[in-house]
Amino acid sequence: MQIKIFINSWRSLYVRTSTADFYGCFGKKNFSRAGELLKLTQPAISQHIHALEEYYGAKLFERSSKRVELTKAGEVLHHYAQEIMKMHQVAKRAVADLVEMVSGDLKIGASFTIGEYVLPRLLGAFSQKYTEVMFSELIGNTEFIHEKTRERVIDVGLVEGLVEDSHLIIEPFLQDELVFIAAPGHPLAKKTFLTREDISEIPFTFILREVGSGTKLAMDDVLHELKLKPARSMTMGSTQAIKEAVEANLGISFISKWALRKELQLGTLKLLRIKDFNVTREFYLIRNKDKFESKATEEFVKFIMDRSVSQILG
Repeated sequence: MQIKIFINSWRSLYVRTSTADFYGCFGKKNFSRAGELLKLTQPAISQHIHALEEYYGAKLFERSSKRVELTKAGEVLHHYAQEIMKMHQVAKRAVADLVEMVSGDLKIGASFTIGEYVLPRLLGAFSQKYTEVMFSELIGNTEFIHEKTRERVIDVGLVEGLVEDSHLIIEPFLQDELVFIAAPGHPLAKKTFLTREDISEIPFTFILREVGSGTKLAMDDVLHELKLKPARSMTMGSTQAIKEAVEANLGISFISKWALRKELQLGTLKLLRIKDFNVTREFYLIRNKDKFESKATEEFVKFIMDRSVSQILG
């Protein structure tokens, strides 16, 4: 009986492979581009699609010189093809779990501060334990990473701003402190501690992050809370750009302390401490509830949610 089940499984493998090619063709709307994605020639793709159409006894694509579109039968099969591909992943994961191998690709999205100053050190520690996991990293602002997580482009998102989305699992994983910074030669850098009045008395340029950034939201809140009105403002597209601008004495800013380790050691930037005022926030791990999680993803989530993760960062 078991032998018969295995034989039937092997017979269905060709159909499953053809179904995967069908799924790829739908996504690309073009057999040639689907072939590039699946690393197959166009004739091979066409053969697999023809085999599926014979197997189901229905035409699945309307073909034209420029693109292909699904027929009604194709739309029905596409729905089930999605489920077939999910079940294939589940089966592959179950076997991998059985032999306790953590391997494969892990796609991580991170907002700028996390992606540039926090994630590399975490990946260094994680990869020492799981040498067979291959990483790819996508960096953008919080809004962008939220969008890519929702679209299931990435396995895990790490963001600075609080995201509200019923389609996602959202968990805080690391606390951050936000601090004012200035060049050592800036007038506000002369005092160890500042009062709110000290800042208000000196006309200053404030360097902001772009709209959509989690840090930008925090900056706006702080300016409002301290009732500060900059004489001028400048917008930069990344934390690194802000640091360079502040070092050049173009103005002051307010960024994550995690991003300042080297500059504070070298003395190229100075913290501006305001009496009786400090700001902390959480960094969040976000995942799509409906996306399949590989063993590598599961172990990375466990790793990053561990309380000792802050010790890795120093």
